[in-house]
Amino acid sequence: MVLRVPAFRSGPGTFEIESAFAEHLRMLRSRLGALASPLVLALPELSVDDRARLGRLGEIDEARDGIVFRPMFPASIGRLAYLRSLPQVLAALHEEVAAADVVHASSSTLYRPFEIVALMMGSALGKKTISVTDIDNRRSPEMNYRSGRWSRRELWVTRLVHEPYAHLQQLAEVRRCSLVLMKGRGLVEDYGRGRGHVKHFLDSAFSQEQIASAEAVERKIADLTDPTKPLRVVYFGRLVAYKGIDHMLRAFRRAIDAGANLQFEIIGGGEQEAVLRALCTELGLDPWVTFAGTVPFGPALFERLYRDHLLLAAPLSQDTPRSALDAFAAGQAILAYDTYYYAELAAMGAPVTVVPWSSIDALGDRLVAIAAHRAALAPKIRAALAFARENTQEKWLDQRIGWTRALFAQTAG
Repeated sequence: MVLRVPAFRSGPGTFEIESAFAEHLRMLRSRLGALASPLVLALPELSVDDRARLGRLGEIDEARDGIVFRPMFPASIGRLAYLRSLPQVLAALHEEVAAADVVHASSSTLYRPFEIVALMMGSALGKKTISVTDIDNRRSPEMNYRSGRWSRRELWVTRLVHEPYAHLQQLAEVRRCSLVLMKGRGLVEDYGRGRGHVKHFLDSAFSQEQIASAEAVERKIADLTDPTKPLRVVYFGRLVAYKGIDHMLRAFRRAIDAGANLQFEIIGGGEQEAVLRALCTELGLDPWVTFAGTVPFGPALFERLYRDHLLLAAPLSQDTPRSALDAFAAGQAILAYDTYYYAELAAMGAPVTVVPWSSIDALGDRLVAIAAHRAALAPKIRAALAFARENTQEKWLDQRIGWTRALFAQTAG
């Protein structure tokens, strides 16, 4: 697997990586069996200073877990330094690709050719190649410009340079790779054009055992019948600008001003934490908003989520977070800006309510309406659990593994 996700060499034979991804890798390795013996990860490497700035990560023991970390280049390397080191990176990458049976990677950014190179190397060497596109970013440049996060120059540089580069990579992946997985039906339709090896997928992180129990759900639903108890709203994930958490806080202020009985918990850490805490205080929301800090993926996180009724999502550019699926597993409905991912989840039967993108007023007004008709959330909470049961990590991994095994069956045939 050739990925831009960085890892830290924590000791001889061990490394650390994002906690939810660590669990995902263990399950993938276990289910793949002999097809991934071992599972080799070609990744950027975190320095000691990089690692110190991060929260808790998940540790993988290479011998025990059968997952091996091959550092390719420093995670914090600059553009020019990366280009200077490109011959060494490509040599190391070629060594790993040549030894592999299956190469799993994605597209690359313009200034850091890496993942796409692995796919093309693998194709040229006759390897089975799996391309994964985790997000349809085609509208993100316009969204970034309209939200004020980008200048007109950034918009046009992206349209004239970066977007054509991304488009050419997608075309190459569809034509050269053995299996192409895309998170977005629009991507599948536009690039797949009926090709059987191009598949739509959801990349869930929660396991069957993490789905909320019937007792926890009934307790939560019972709280909806008590008007003295606040409706519990949550955001969990990274505290970064494009997630639109500032929009959530302003919408929450609008809802509180309209008399809604709400509590809002923000779980996670990131570069925007101090700014968001200051905004919360400036808006006078401290009595209703709690910053819980970083909680590692796993039982501690889900125990908090089981109490909450509604997840807020206000992305300022396209986003496909696993937190949406985790929210369903915890028995939560979602209120979100109308981006393609949330609209697709709603179309698939998930309990997602969308409002016009970037409209803080619409987000706040819908919060008021939901709080005023709390009982209507009960069937949505049950629908969330039903959706989660059909979309566990185990089911989607088994689907992906089935597609992968079929590649070898076709060769044998």
